[in-house]
Amino acid sequence: MNDLDYVVGVVEMLAERGVKVWVFGGWAEQLLGIDVPRRHVDLDLLYPAESFAAVDALDLPWIDARRFPHKRAFAHEGVPVELFLVRRDERGYFTDMPRGRHRWPDDVLFGVHGLRVAGPQSVSGFRAAYRYLRAA
Repeated sequence: MNDLDYVVGVVEMLAERGVKVWVFGGWAEQLLGIDVPRRHVDLDLLYPAESFAAVDALDLPWIDARRFPHKRAFAHEGVPVELFLVRRDERGYFTDMPRGRHRWPDDVLFGVHGLRVAGPQSVSGFRAAYRYLRAA
C-alpha cells in the first residue's frame, strides 16, 4: 500500500543503506498542499549525488526498463520507486534529462512535516517542464 507510512518507510530504508533522498512528485505535491490527497501509483524521490554509483551497488529489485542516466527505479512491496539524480555545479542543482538540463530552484532540497521534501517551486516547475524534458 502506497500511503504516508510507506513513503516514510522507503525513505528510512534507503537512509539505512546510506542513500539520502527527498520526496518528490505527487507525494511532494500532497505533503506541500499543492494537490489534494489521492491514490499514488508510485513514489518519486530526488537523489542528490554526483552519480548513481552508491545506488547501483544496492541489492534492490531494479526495474531495468526504467534505468536511464538521470533515473533509476526499483520495486518495493510491489510499488515502483523512482530516483532522480540531482547533481550540483557552480550554478546550483540540476538534472540532465533526455532532452535537456533542468535547473532546480533554490528550494529543491526542502523539508516539511519532518520529512525531506522538494520545495513547492521545484515541484511545480518540474511538472511544468516535464513534458518538454522527457524523451519524445
